[in-house]
This record gives sequence, structure tokens and C-alpha cells, in this order.
Amino acid sequence: QEVLIAELNHRVRNILGLIRGLISQSRDGATSVQNFFDVVSGRVQALARAHDQITQQHWGPGALRELIRSEAEAYLAAKADRLILTGPEILIEPQAFSTLSLVVHELVTNSAKYGALCDSRGQVHVTWRTDPSGALELAWREEGGPLVKTPSRRGFGSTIIERSIPHELGGEAEVVFEPAGLQVALRLPGRYVVEAPHRPAGAAHAPSPERQVAG
Repeated sequence: QEVLIAELNHRVRNILGLIRGLISQSRDGATSVQNFFDVVSGRVQALARAHDQITQQHWGPGALRELIRSEAEAYLAAKADRLILTGPEILIEPQAFSTLSLVVHELVTNSAKYGALCDSRGQVHVTWRTDPSGALELAWREEGGPLVKTPSRRGFGSTIIERSIPHELGGEAEVVFEPAGLQVALRLPGRYVVEAPHRPAGAAHAPSPERQVAG
């Protein structure tokens, strides 16, 4: 019981510290009280969804596909079927799940506001695989949206995408503002990555290797 309580206290402190950081940093780019509220609310809700997925697994690893899908369905509505996921069934350890959920949240909301999903034509392709060391390599590629320009300043959303995984998890993140569409490459160390148990053919709800978010 003492070990469990100590672990719970550690997790609660980490979450509260993360929320405090989100509130503090989000105010810099806010243009109004309502804008500040909307930004912070969205980021806290992303953390809440990640927490729900982890607790459903009894603090075990959570599914990467479900993480991305839950963010897409929360913010894209009818556009969710334009975010196409391709990759094996991968689980992410709880220590990395919340951080990755914030990164995905920023990518989804940025695309919906300014990128390929802000109009009626663009698409986003998200592909992933594990390398020989067991690390996760994830690529986010937007196409068909408005012409992309490199921003003159980095907001807190960009900071989350570019720095969270390298600084908090020892991984890598690269953001490229290609004119045809934003491209992001993420690498998560293998210690946070678990291959999902193999499901026999014909099992109920067995996911296919490639599917769309709203499928």
C-alpha cells in the first residue's frame, strides 16, 4: 500500500505540474480570455482522454491507434475520415502516453485550424512502425490543404510538438514546413513501446493493418 500511495502521489504531482505548465505557457499566445480558455480547455481535455485510456487498461500500456483516433473524433467531427492511419498495433507505456497525447492534440488542432483539414480537400496521413531497436517511428504528413508558410514565431503548440518528446522522453521530433503540407517525424524510445498481443484471424473487433479514423 505504501508503494502504491507513493506511486499515486508521484503521478498526481506530475499531472498537476504539467497542467500548471500548460496554463502558464498558453497565456502567451492568447488574444482574449475566451481564446485562452478554449486553448487550455482543449489541452486539459486531451490529458483527460489519455488518462481515461490508461485507467481502462489498469495503468497499463494504451493503444497508439486509439490515442490518435480519440483526438481526431473529438476535434474533427465529419472531417475525421480524412485523417488516415497506417501502422501495426502498438501500445504506449503510461509514462509516455500523456506526453504523446498532447503532441497529437496539437497536430490535430493545428491541422483543423490552419492545415490540410481546415478546408474540404486536404488529408493527413499518419504512418508508424518500429525500428530494429524497438523504437517507434511516426510520420505525420499533410497534403491538399492551403499553401504552408514557415511561421515567423513559435507558439506554445509548436513548442509542445518539437520539444516534449525530446525533453521529457529522450526521443526525437522534426517539424518541416513544406509548402505542400506540414510534415512531422517523431521517434519514441523503445522503452516506452510495446507490441500489441497478436489477435487471431476473425477475432471480434480485430483492427485491420490500415484503416481510417472514422472507419
